[in-house]
Amino acid sequence: MADPVIRASSPNLDLLDPRQIKTLQRDAANGDPKALRSVAQQFEAVLLTQMLKQMRKPIMPGGMFDTPEAQHWNEMVDQRLGLHLAKSGGIGLADALLKQIEYGRGGLAAAGAQADVVAGR
Repeated sequence: MADPVIRASSPNLDLLDPRQIKTLQRDAANGDPKALRSVAQQFEAVLLTQMLKQMRKPIMPGGMFDTPEAQHWNEMVDQRLGLHLAKSGGIGLADALLKQIEYGRGGLAAAGAQADVVAGR
C-alpha cells in the first residue's frame, strides 16, 4: 500500500521524511505560507540538533553509554528532540527566517513593480 502524500500544511508533517520533503519543496517554491513555515522550522531543527549534539560531547568517554549503538541512539534522540523543539517554538530562529523570507519576497515584488513604473510599462 502506497503512503499517502502529506501536504506541507499537514500538522503531522515529518520533516525528516525524504518523501515529504519533495512535496514541501514544491509548495515552498509556490509560496505556500505553511510550507515556508515548515522550511524555516526545518532549518531551525537542524541547528538545534547540531547544538544538542555538541552539548552531548563533553560527557566523559567510556562506560556503558559509550558504544556505537548508544551513539546512534543519541543521534536519533538529538534529531527528534531538535525537530520537536523547532515545532514547539524553538529559539525564535524560524520566525526570524520567515520574516526575512517575506521581506525578500515582498521586496523583490515591490522592486519589480517599481521598475515597471519607471520603465513605463
